[in-house]
Amino acid sequence: MVYKARLPNSFQKDTKKLPENIKSKVIKEIKTVLDDPYCGIALVGNLKGLWKRRIGKYRIVYQILNDEELVIFHSVDLRKKIYK
Repeated sequence: MVYKARLPNSFQKDTKKLPENIKSKVIKEIKTVLDDPYCGIALVGNLKGLWKRRIGKYRIVYQILNDEELVIFHSVDLRKKIYK
């Protein structure tokens, strides 16, 4: 089952700031997540309910809404910045 994607403006702004080689990897990871949203790692603590995918030093943080078959991509950035 392929989920639908929601890319808020904040996610799109984050993506525009990335190096070109990382942008292409982000697109590939989005497609992977839409095919299987649970392929990522569930976050814990105050980020519980969110998931992450790793692209080298970068992370994509997203949320899965099963009832709507929707994945909301919240942010993409360097690991050291994304969890602040």
